[in-house]
Amino acid sequence: MKNIFLLFLVLFVALGAASQSQVDSLLQLCANASEKQKSELYLELSLSLKNDSAKSNAYCKMAYRLAVKNNQVPLQAKALYYLGESLFNFTEYQRAIQEYQKALAVYSEIKDTANMVDCHKAIGLCYYNMDQGDKAITQFIEGMKLCENDKRNTAKLLSNIAMTHNRMRNMNDAIQNYRKALALNASIKNYTSMAINYNGLGEIYKTINQPDSALINYIKAKNLHENIEFQAATLSNIAGIYMNYPDSMNKAIDYLKQAWTIFGKLELYQYEAEFKQGIGIILYKQGKYKSAIDAFEQSIELNDKFNRGYKIKTTSHNLLSKAYEKTGDYKTAIKHMKLFIQYSDSLAQKEKYEQIATIEKQYETVKKENKIVRLQAEQELTLIQLRKNKQLKQLGMATALLLLLLVFFISMKYIDKIKSNQLLKEKNQLIEQSEQELRLLNASKNKFFSIIAHDLKNPLHTILGYSYLLNKDYDRFNEEARRKFALNIHQSTNNIFRLLQNLLEWSRSQTGRLNFSPAVVEYQRILDNSLSVLRSMADQKNIVIKAENDPELEIFADPLMIETVLRNLIGNAIKFTPEGGQIEVSAKRENGQILVSVSDTGIGITEEDTKNLFLIDSKVKRKGTNNEDGSGLGLILCQEFVDKHDGKIWVESTLGKGSAFTFSIPAKAIA
Repeated sequence: MKNIFLLFLVLFVALGAASQSQVDSLLQLCANASEKQKSELYLELSLSLKNDSAKSNAYCKMAYRLAVKNNQVPLQAKALYYLGESLFNFTEYQRAIQEYQKALAVYSEIKDTANMVDCHKAIGLCYYNMDQGDKAITQFIEGMKLCENDKRNTAKLLSNIAMTHNRMRNMNDAIQNYRKALALNASIKNYTSMAINYNGLGEIYKTINQPDSALINYIKAKNLHENIEFQAATLSNIAGIYMNYPDSMNKAIDYLKQAWTIFGKLELYQYEAEFKQGIGIILYKQGKYKSAIDAFEQSIELNDKFNRGYKIKTTSHNLLSKAYEKTGDYKTAIKHMKLFIQYSDSLAQKEKYEQIATIEKQYETVKKENKIVRLQAEQELTLIQLRKNKQLKQLGMATALLLLLLVFFISMKYIDKIKSNQLLKEKNQLIEQSEQELRLLNASKNKFFSIIAHDLKNPLHTILGYSYLLNKDYDRFNEEARRKFALNIHQSTNNIFRLLQNLLEWSRSQTGRLNFSPAVVEYQRILDNSLSVLRSMADQKNIVIKAENDPELEIFADPLMIETVLRNLIGNAIKFTPEGGQIEVSAKRENGQILVSVSDTGIGITEEDTKNLFLIDSKVKRKGTNNEDGSGLGLILCQEFVDKHDGKIWVESTLGKGSAFTFSIPAKAIA
């Protein structure tokens, strides 16, 4: 029961993830950077994507390859160290050690002592987390040998040694090293590190059953550290000490309440279950069994409310069994003892599942990492092949020119020269035609790979990431955060749905499996079908959609193709229109044509980008006003479908004021 307060020692760390805009910005810089500059940019990308182990690892490896190619020795070491950090963050300690050791070897060659210390420290922490204490201490000592007059780093390494001895239950060695670290931190007035050292000493003295010494060190730690979360944890530790003294139970309650007040201010209400359990333990020790029973039952209720798992419930049922036994209610005591046994078994089973899940996660990470590296290699091979093809084409053109000159000077017959020139002309036409077809095929392939490797993967990662957080730590987040996660999942799912629709229709058009079946249809029905899919997107951004057309207007067209064109144009208008904006959809008959226009009050498009919007090899690709993703495929589909109707599509836009996309199709005679 004494150890129940160790749960309050957890300090809450918010993991920051680089925004997509930062990643896009770095990728744009990479596009125009030299190879030497790319090494640094790839390392920045690795940091920005540190929550995606596969991508982070892949960019580290890319940075390392470029650094080796360009003989950038310090960057080689840095890339290896970053790769070790990425693996460490995802608990792949053995692989992390290998990369840290490679980095250490390079830093040793260039005599970079400061980074050598960091490598020894990192390797030591890996061994610490792998419960290999002797190896961890060896690494920390190697780091200390390099520190010389660096008191701050020496103190950190001494603290790590003390922490390792504590885990190995070498308590005297742990105390000595903590005191050495304290002396160094005091000499440089590093009060935050001193507080951590005092807290470590308090834990040791508590473990070896010296509560007075533990209490003194906890109080010193609380008074030195300014972080309120740390102070709350120390107050909980102090309460745990006072619980050992029968005459200090009220003090224990007082410190426990002070700690809970801080947790309440931080809105960490999910930890109230531990607080109630602690109060119950104190009441139990005071012999107030009925009050203790109430506290334990409240702890179980709060645990279920916030879905905290089995650990707290298991302990509370055990304590309830003992409390009911004290009151003579043996029947209820047996009931709670059975529940205690049941939850203990469930907890053991859960730990096994978590171990399996960790192994599976590591396997998936390696699998994804290898896939990214393989795709990168394929891209590099494609570039090499393109360069080779270009050289061959240049060689062919030079050869053809030489042949032409040779024929001009050698040929004695005019008719032979004409035939030779005609033959050469036909070959050149075939080459140009093949080149054009190759460009289109290459552009289509690049577009497809871009969608699969980036535009489809990103929203899937978003859904997986947020759903994992909700499943793993649902009650850790407040209602606002959960709503935000749900909104992001909904937006990503909607993006995937739209992308898959366009991808399917584009695939069918490219393979000739898309049937063109024009018929006389009501324009209003096509418009209603398109808007029914997009209303929810517009409502989320408070965008008003107005439609102006003759309700009786009929057109001669393929209804599915025109619906796809309308859906993409209106969807893009919603994406690039800020909240509270307006979209107008109009249709009219004019000069033997049906003109349909979709205009918005959005962010507009530059004149340069408007020229490339409908090209398959276009690099025009922007995010929406709410950071919505897009593949650039929708407008290409619109172009193809309008072309099948012998129509035209164009855009008029003013940057910052909005855009108007218009397409026309012939108004066929309607019988």
